[in-house]
Amino acid sequence: MTICGRPIIALYLACVIVVFTAHPVHSSYNSEAGRAYAVASRRLADLKKSPEKHKYRSYWIDCIRAFELVEKKYRKSMYARDACFDRAETYRELYQRSRFAKDIDKSLQAYGICRAFYPGHPRAPEALFRIIEISLDHKKDGARAADAYSLLAKTYPRSSWTSKAKARLKNTSLKSSRKSQAPLHAASRKRTSGNVVHNIRHRSSGEYSRVVIDYRKKTEFRVIELRDPPRLVFDLFHSQVGPLIDNDPLAVNDGILRQVRASQYAPDTVRVVLDLANIRSYAAFPLRDPQRLVIDVMGEAGKNSDAALADADGTPREPAAAADRKTEAGSTAEPQAGTGQAVNTRDAGGSAGFSLSRQLGLKVRTIAIDAGHGGRDPGAIGRQNTKEKTITLDIAKRLAALVKKGLGCNVVMTRDRDVFIPLEDRPAIARTKGADLFVSIHVNANRKRQARGIETYIQGLRASDLDAMATAARENATTSRTLGELDDELTKILAGLRMESNDEDSIHLAHAVQGSLMDAVKPIQGRAADLGVKRAFFYVLINTGMPSILAEVGFISNPAEERLLRKRSYRQAIAEALYDGVKKYVDTRQPKTADWGGPAS
Repeated sequence: MTICGRPIIALYLACVIVVFTAHPVHSSYNSEAGRAYAVASRRLADLKKSPEKHKYRSYWIDCIRAFELVEKKYRKSMYARDACFDRAETYRELYQRSRFAKDIDKSLQAYGICRAFYPGHPRAPEALFRIIEISLDHKKDGARAADAYSLLAKTYPRSSWTSKAKARLKNTSLKSSRKSQAPLHAASRKRTSGNVVHNIRHRSSGEYSRVVIDYRKKTEFRVIELRDPPRLVFDLFHSQVGPLIDNDPLAVNDGILRQVRASQYAPDTVRVVLDLANIRSYAAFPLRDPQRLVIDVMGEAGKNSDAALADADGTPREPAAAADRKTEAGSTAEPQAGTGQAVNTRDAGGSAGFSLSRQLGLKVRTIAIDAGHGGRDPGAIGRQNTKEKTITLDIAKRLAALVKKGLGCNVVMTRDRDVFIPLEDRPAIARTKGADLFVSIHVNANRKRQARGIETYIQGLRASDLDAMATAARENATTSRTLGELDDELTKILAGLRMESNDEDSIHLAHAVQGSLMDAVKPIQGRAADLGVKRAFFYVLINTGMPSILAEVGFISNPAEERLLRKRSYRQAIAEALYDGVKKYVDTRQPKTADWGGPAS
């Protein structure tokens, strides 16, 4: 029995050994992230087994991209950590065959980032050893090697990689230097002590391109304008490039931007470069909650394919940011921002002066409707648990249906379901779809439950009054104090946009909408409060490039108004009032025809 059982026992032990050695890190890939990582690992294993494939760079890059996919798509999984170190190692092995300096640079950068993000990973000590090795053998940077060894010995004193590094440096005279240009110092800090740039996204239209840089903490930045070739350079200080940023440039090629590049320019500086095709002007402004930097680049008219638009019937369409907004003599006087007065011109099409676009009778073809908040951002919440995001979306859908049927206009909705859309993306969606008007729908709130009424806002660098500032603070998901602190900075940032503003048209639109809203709700409420048209700074109205308003259609914090907002009939009345206001404004822009006295029919 014993003799016959020995082969069986041997076979069993062999199976156990295979099981425990086949996947040393993970015993199972029974998840989407695990399967993706397994695919990437198999590709690399197959590549290493094939001397023929070794010769072709494309196979190596394919493996690197497979690991990057795991890092990006499954960033919260344990496989993303392994993929990060695998990517760094694959770049190193690629360099051993290609001898391209950029490959070893990518490896060095990746090792530093992986070690910084995952300091507790079993391969973190090896990453520091590789930094030492690369620094000595390829970069001839003794200071960086010394810094890496200092960190390795301090953080992982018992690691075998520390012993290897000590032996490697035994006969090398090194001095640590804080002037090293590698991202090692940034990598050696605790993850919570610095800022990480974790995403760069882009959206473009015919007349402008918008780039958004997402990062984790408030940071300072500078802008450098370069020529030959033309570039805009943004340096974000006290920051590091996150592991999810693409190594390759973000290709745009929209006639304004060629591409966007990001790199660790210095140990504590991330540099983002916008390679330009043509530029007329640009604006950059930081937003918070979450933290990001928004960059708008306006192209020169006529130099990109969509700069001059035409409708199907040949009627020219006005590029939204290119219209001349000058006011003729006799137009209604406008109180200066910050005086505490609301704008009080009421007639949307009366004797007030018209902007050039209205004088030319340029038509409104597309209307953007923005339902405030959404997704993880519920907005204001009433005592009966009524959410602002739900009310605004319902009214927006009703308004969209009315506009399509009554005006025959195209409608662009920034959201048509319960989903979160960042504030800066909302006007960008409108602009990329060629919208001519932007209407943002919101519901107000106040700590004082008796506060009630309807008000309509246009963009302003200074709020009309304290209540306006409080409303803007809530809609911007920040505080009144923060808005005050941002005032000087925003004044500088947006100064270049004032000449291109659609201020006059926005005023006419706002008063048309405010008047229609009050006419609609007074018969229902009886004691509806007309809070008027006001100015305040709203992120959602930054650089829209078209007449834009934000309507606060009631106070969800007021019990009586909350009850009304919960009724379908009342929301329909609000939608119809918004439609009537928009229609009044649109009617004033349509070209008038006259009968010149032809023969009677």
